[in-house]
Amino acid sequence: MRKTIAALVCGAMLLSASLCLAAVDSGKIALGSIYPGMSEQDLLNAFGQPNYRDGDDWTYQSFQVEVERGRVEKVSTRSESIMTPDGVRVGLAATALNSTFGSADKVDREYDGDEYEYYSTDGTKKIEFKVVGGVIAKITCKLRD
Repeated sequence: MRKTIAALVCGAMLLSASLCLAAVDSGKIALGSIYPGMSEQDLLNAFGQPNYRDGDDWTYQSFQVEVERGRVEKVSTRSESIMTPDGVRVGLAATALNSTFGSADKVDREYDGDEYEYYSTDGTKKIEFKVVGGVIAKITCKLRD
């Protein structure tokens, strides 16, 4: 009987811990219409040639893309003009993260600000927010390492 109760308590604790983590739909890990896993050709069709290209690193006016093996591996921005599908953009207060995505899956405290990471429900992508002084300063979407 004690083993059964202990097993139930442990199970409940594991379930509650897993529910506390964010679960972002994979399709919502994007900036504008650019998303990790997008084909290089789709990117070129939508936005044309980049303003600057250094190997796998492409720079457009309001965002940067890393393209490897014919697909977008990472897209990031420091511009207020491009946003996530849920409307989160650079310049918003960091409180928008909790109200939009819930508690972060991982938070790194760094000397120049904090980084909040949210993973997709299928585990293939993540979105990172660099927060400086309580304000979102950079957004990065990428395939998970």
